[in-house]
This record gives sequence, structure tokens and C-alpha cells, in this order.
Amino acid sequence: MERAGRVCRRRLQTGGQSARAKPRRGTLRAVLTVLLAAAALLESVPALAAPGDGPGVKGLGYVRRRDCASAVPLLEEANRLNPRPSWAVPLADCYLALGDLVHAGELYHRVAAEKPVRGWLRIDIRAAEAAKRKAADVDARIPRLRFRTSDAYEGLEISVDGKRVADPDAEVRVAPGVRVRITARARDHRDFADTVVLAEGARREVVLRLEPAVEVAPAKPGASAAPSPREPVARRWIGVRYYGVVLPKFVMNLVADGGTNLVIPGGAFTFTTPAVGADITVGLGYLSYRMASTPFKPPGEPDTEWEFIGSSLEAITATVDLMWAFPLDAARRWSFRAGGSVGVGWMFRGALTRVQSYPANGKPGDPATYLECRGPNDPRGTFRYCNALDKDAAHYPGYQEPDWFHGGIRPLIFPWLVLPQLGLTFHPSRSTAIDLDTGVSISGFLTSLGFRVGI
Repeated sequence: MERAGRVCRRRLQTGGQSARAKPRRGTLRAVLTVLLAAAALLESVPALAAPGDGPGVKGLGYVRRRDCASAVPLLEEANRLNPRPSWAVPLADCYLALGDLVHAGELYHRVAAEKPVRGWLRIDIRAAEAAKRKAADVDARIPRLRFRTSDAYEGLEISVDGKRVADPDAEVRVAPGVRVRITARARDHRDFADTVVLAEGARREVVLRLEPAVEVAPAKPGASAAPSPREPVARRWIGVRYYGVVLPKFVMNLVADGGTNLVIPGGAFTFTTPAVGADITVGLGYLSYRMASTPFKPPGEPDTEWEFIGSSLEAITATVDLMWAFPLDAARRWSFRAGGSVGVGWMFRGALTRVQSYPANGKPGDPATYLECRGPNDPRGTFRYCNALDKDAAHYPGYQEPDWFHGGIRPLIFPWLVLPQLGLTFHPSRSTAIDLDTGVSISGFLTSLGFRVGI
């Protein structure tokens, strides 16, 4: 009995301790839950209570509805009052959606360069990580300008859309598809101005050529004032020009016997614009390859192969000239030019005629005195000259030579190349120019006289 009593008392004691322990563990669990909730609340209170949260939350709502036009001013205010990646990155996203790549890229880079600070939430950390990736993507799309000067200018100042460029050697980011105005000024030089439009991802080098400011000494009392030299200021020009090709007889004799000195006249409308330190001139022209009947024969062939060849061919040409100008005086009224020209021609009308010929007295002599054959052995006794061989059986009055593409020798499409092309330019006024050019072409010696007007 005594032993049973001890066991009962032990069990009662153990059961009492277990009953007391359960409430103690439940209390600890409740206290920990309250503390964790309080910590989470304390962490969120600063963000919820921070300045700018009102417009920021409202702006994010517009972002979710894809209304960036309404979101941008609210997010700008939130980011100004309390700069955080969670405001700045959605703001940059909206800049990008509205096409403002420059501001979007700047904001992405600014956020990507920030280091996490105390008070950042998880959303701020994720936004900062995304900014690094987005900054690289936008960089590849932003067009850039780079400047190069044709001379060393003292006190050079460059501005893009009115904003001064701090480092002339660095690339300048500009908005794509927008007309950008470039200005430059330097001591003792006239101001430079130009406009460019760049596509996404484009790179452009702008050559700055500032004209010297010409000053005229004051005239002495009683003396007539000399007119001030007026240098050209036009950047683009339209004009007309006469040009022709002189094809000497000795050039013809390189490929055939006979021939004559031939002048091929023509003209063209031109448009000139500056590019990469040079002038590009695009021309649409006309050339007349008319030639009276002239004796020809293949080199080394016998006297019986003389023919009279005539031409009424006319051609249209499309050419591009690339010319560099070198001023010859301080006012730049006179310039020496050098470069070249390429293009293509099309014989759009006319014919090339070929007629066999024979000596009037029956004896070989000067082919210029020969007469045209009227047909095979016509006149009678001219069968050696007026023959019916396969290669020239039809070469009698009325015969027209086929073009290159149909087994003949008449050109249809032909190349145009002038190299070198040299010229002299005179500016009677600031918006007019007279050009005198010459050069060596694949057809002969080029001569050209043109007149341009600035636009």
C-alpha cells in the first residue's frame, strides 16, 4: 500500500508539471509571433510613411494600366521627394515607352550605379538589379554624335540643341528620329551650324569646318571703302553644268585603225551637299555621241576591211562626284578641288551604222577618200571590198549594229569613271559658285563648266 501511494504521488507530480509546461510553451509561441509581426510592421512603416509614397503608389497604378503619360509626373515627384529604385526604374521604363531613350538610359545608369542602403526593401533591390540589364539594352539603341575639327580652333565651343558639350572628344547621345541642331564657335572664326537626324543605334561623325572671320582695315579719310570679301556660307547647292568628253584620235587608235577627234557634248542638273569633309555632287545628265561616217577597221587587218561607221547615239548619265576643296585665299572665294566621279550611262536612243567601203580608183590609199559600198560587188569589180562574208555580209546602207546584249558592238549600259578629277571654284557671292573641272575618264578627257546656287 505504501509503495502504491508513492507511485500515485509521483504520477500526480509529473502530471502537474506537464499541465504547467503546456501553458508556458503556448505563451512563448504567442510572444514570438507578436515580436515577428511587430518587426515586419516596423520595417514597413518607414516606407509607408516616407515622403513621396502617395504620388509614387498612384503613379505605379498608372504604370500597371500602361498609362505612362499620367504616370511620369507622379513618379518624377516621388523620385524627387524620396529617391528609390522602386520609383526610378518604373519611371525610366515609362521614358523608354514614350521614346525618350536618352533620359531612360541616364536614369537606368544612375540606379545601376547606386549601392544598397539601409531602408531599401526587396522591391528596391530587384529594381536596381533590373536597371543594370536595361541600361545595357538602351545603350545599344541610343544614337551618338562624335566631332572632328578640320583645324585647331582657339576657344572652340560646341553645343547640341543649345546644351554645351563639355568634352569635344567624347560621344554625345541624342534622341533618335529627331532633328538635332549643332552649333560651334571659336575665336576669330564664323559660327558653324548644322542639323542632323539619326536613327536608333546610328553613329555619326560631324566634321567642324569654321570659316575665318575676315576683317577689313578701316579706309583712310577720303578714300573709297574697299568691298569686304564675302566668303560662301551655303551648305547645299543646286546647279547646272555643261560637260563634254574629248575623245582624241590617238585614243581610238588604241583599239582600231582610223577614227577621228570626237567631242561628246552634254549637260547635267546637280545637287551638292557636304559629307565627311568633302562635297558630294549628284548629277543627272545627257551626252550626245553623234559622229559622222568615219573610216574604221580592226588593227592589223588588210585594206579590204575598211568600213564607214556613224553614230546618232544619245545617253542619259547618273553620276556621283566626291571632291575635296582647298581654299586659295583667306576669304575662300577661290578654291582648288580634287577628287573623282563614278556613275552609269544608258544609251536610250540612236543607232550605230556600219557600211563597207572601197577605194574609188581601185587602189588602196587614204581611207577617208573611199566610197560606201552599195551592196555585194556593187559597184561591179569591188568584190574584194564589198563582199558577202559572214561577219560583214549585211554592212551596207541602212544597216544598224545590234547592242552588246544581242551580239553587236553598240553599247547599251556603260560605266562612268573619272579619276582624277581636278577643278577650280570661284564664289562671286556667298551663295553662288562657278566650277571649272577637268579629268581623265574611261571615254576620254572630261571638261566641265558649272554654276551653282546655295539653298
